[in-house]
Amino acid sequence: MPRRSRLSGGGSDHVRATRRIRLPKRRSLGAAAAVVALAAAAVVGALTSAPASAHDYLVDSSPKAGSTQTTPIDSVRLTFDDVVLDLATSGPGALLQVTGPDGASTHFETGCPTVQDRNVTAPVALGGPGKYLVTWQVVSADGHVVSDSIVFTYAPPSGTTVAKGSATSPCKGAGATSTAKASAGTAQGTVDSGAIVIVVVIAVAIVVLALIAVLVLVLTRRRAR
Repeated sequence: MPRRSRLSGGGSDHVRATRRIRLPKRRSLGAAAAVVALAAAAVVGALTSAPASAHDYLVDSSPKAGSTQTTPIDSVRLTFDDVVLDLATSGPGALLQVTGPDGASTHFETGCPTVQDRNVTAPVALGGPGKYLVTWQVVSADGHVVSDSIVFTYAPPSGTTVAKGSATSPCKGAGATSTAKASAGTAQGTVDSGAIVIVVVIAVAIVVLALIAVLVLVLTRRRAR
């Protein structure tokens, strides 16, 4: 009976020793799984965030939006947060129209807009006092066509020369709208392709680093045993 008791006790010690030996392996697998999970989360984050590219937006204008212009002006300028693309092969690569006053559809831009870096400028000769609507459409730096409008009030001194304006825009040519949109589609395709390549490279790099980390972890645990 005593011998049986010692054998029984020895068996319990063996089980506990086995559990102690297996514990580091389980911890290694847990740590490896955590590394892989973090890598997967990083890949998902890169895939969901990288393609998103902010469009250009208006940061300044002359006259300023909502302001009252009390002196005559000969141009309207729009300034954006990023470079405006001029992709038109014929005609202007942007659209800038000034109409008014007070809701009228008379055009007071006297020529086509010019694009220079972040600025789009059009020559104007305003009519009588009132609110004027500035409507614009440009090709954003990310290749998208964006558009919007602002309003300013014109209150010139008495005796200021008043322009008659015109029923249609003096800036002719398909480049102001259709060509810009077509070019924007081409540019966007290029931008998207580049973004996809970057995302794939980042994803592969993250996975490789995760696998290396797992391998190092497993080897370190084995040496510790």
